[in-house]
Formats: sequence, structure tokens, C-alpha cells
Amino acid sequence: MKHGTKIASLTPSSRWLCKAMCRDLDSSRPQVILELGAGTGPLTEMIHRRMHPESTFLSVEMDPDLHELAARRCPDVDLAKASVEFLPDLLADRNIEHVDVFMSCLPVPSIPHPINKTVLDTWKRTTTNGVFTQITQIPWWFKPMYSRAFRDVDFKLVMMNPPPGGVYHCRNLYDDYATPHRLPGKAVG
Repeated sequence: MKHGTKIASLTPSSRWLCKAMCRDLDSSRPQVILELGAGTGPLTEMIHRRMHPESTFLSVEMDPDLHELAARRCPDVDLAKASVEFLPDLLADRNIEHVDVFMSCLPVPSIPHPINKTVLDTWKRTTTNGVFTQITQIPWWFKPMYSRAFRDVDFKLVMMNPPPGGVYHCRNLYDDYATPHRLPGKAVG
């Protein structure tokens, strides 16, 4: 509760919700995998267990308490303690030019527009599969928000999660996605 809107959920993601997030993870081939908002690490742990051993995996968590928990849970994962506003630099520092699986566990509605723009700009520039995967703890509630930014938004309901949650699989950003009426999150200024 002390983290408020800085986190996306009051409870860690269930294994069923993590499995839905891992839809595009392919353990039979090396991939570049990016997770934004590791939280306490349940998805981080599942990704690390399921990914191909030659995959590159970067997870990002800015909250020091959550980062410490996730790092203890997943000591072999490259877990950056940083804000996603520095995502281009984090990728450049690791020579990551493309991302095959892009997963967001961020509390997108409470993040300022400029930071969400950085995330979407980075996704658009680096994605190889064209899918932006976003977790939610409030089924369907945010679909209109993602539909303003993306032409195609599929939703997978996951009842086996306290509370029920789901995953958005988004494709095809609108050309004007960075305008205030399309960009998800909080307006600033």
C-alpha cells in the first residue's frame, strides 16, 4: 500500500497471469527479452526459467525495495535499478538494438506522458515481433486507453489471479500516438 500508484498491483502476479504474459516467449530459440516493472519478480522468474539459455534478458525496476526483492528472487537476471525514462540508454549500454519480446508491467495510467512516449518510442524502434504486451489487474478497464494508441488490441482475461487480471497484446501504433489524445498516462504541465 505504501507504493500507491507507483505499482500496478497490490498482489504479485499469479503464475497464470505470468504465463499469459509469456505468450510470445519461445524457449526453442534465442530471443532478446525486455521486462519493464519487475516488481517482486514473479514474471521475471518465469521468463528466466522458460527462455532459451542463449537469450538476452533485461528487466527494469526503479523502486529500490521491489528491486531488492526481485534481485534476491532472480540473482542471475540482468535487473537494472532504473526508471524507464532512461530505457534507450539502458539498451544502448547493453548493445541491445532490437527486442523480440517486449513486456510491460508498468502502471501506465499513472506514468507521465513523456515517460510513456519514451517507452512507446523505444518499442516502435526496437520491436521485431510488433507486439507490446501489457499486464493489467483491472480486466477491460484500460482497453479504451490502449485502443487510442494502438489500432489492434487483444485482451486475455486471467481469472486465476487475485484480483482477476489480464494481458493486453497491442499492435500497430497510430502514426500520431504521441499526441495528448492518444498517448496513455498522465498529462504534465
